[in-house]
Amino acid sequence: MAEPESVEILDLISFIRVVETGSIAGAASRLGIAKSIVSRRISRLENFLGATLLTRSQKGTALTDVGREYHVRAASGLAELESAQEMVVRSTTEASGQVRVSVPVAFGEFCLAPLLAEFALLHPRIHFDVRFEDRQPDLVAEAYDLAVRIGSITDSVLITRKLAKVRWAVVASPSYLKARGRPSKPAELAAHNAILYSFDTLGWRFHGPDGWEQVRVNSQFRTDNGQMMLAAARGGLGIVVLPVFMVQESLASGDLEEVVPGYNHAGADLHILMPPARAGIARVRALVNFLYEKFEREI
Repeated sequence: MAEPESVEILDLISFIRVVETGSIAGAASRLGIAKSIVSRRISRLENFLGATLLTRSQKGTALTDVGREYHVRAASGLAELESAQEMVVRSTTEASGQVRVSVPVAFGEFCLAPLLAEFALLHPRIHFDVRFEDRQPDLVAEAYDLAVRIGSITDSVLITRKLAKVRWAVVASPSYLKARGRPSKPAELAAHNAILYSFDTLGWRFHGPDGWEQVRVNSQFRTDNGQMMLAAARGGLGIVVLPVFMVQESLASGDLEEVVPGYNHAGADLHILMPPARAGIARVRALVNFLYEKFEREI
């Protein structure tokens, strides 16, 4: 019995690069070939599969529904192949290639940016695509090698490693506290205006002399951006819970003041997330090990 025909690997790679870059021109540039060759490879792949994977327009390309499903599996398969190849040669080959990283905006700016620059100098053969974003990207579908996140992790598909414990502070501006009063216990926060992160739906949780305490808070202002939360608090809009590394300068200058002393906000810790297929790649492993060396157990 004859073996079934298989997809041409170059056609598959071209398709994945088009999705990653958002256009045929971007894929051609990354692959170092002509746009016409990329288009021809995509057409050949679609003909082989008997399905339209991409729609093309003057604005670029977009995945069809079946194309989106195919990309998730194809990108994972290609990552597995890259991982296998690098595992064979990792003992004699320097880590090289592209590392695509997703980091939260505020944490990236405050803590991670200088470390990534330092790592890049140590590894000139590694190329970086670093995205500062507070959304929660699909690491597999969007071809990320790893992400750094502060918060609880719910995606059981990803490899999760705790990087550091994060210290949190409950703060407000002097003008807000003068106008609305200074809460001394978590229960009193219910009468105040809270500045909340977009995904915070459960309120705030504190540990104090009597154990754990959950507080429902009211909010006029929600955002998915930590810098916006900080600006809103400094502007007198309300009380906010933020990592200490974000507010320490404002506390030192007097622009913000801590409230509910003696109670520790439950907060969330700092994690590294990786699709399983990426964890074994040498360049990804090198970056993860570097970050573990640089971060203290608590930030």
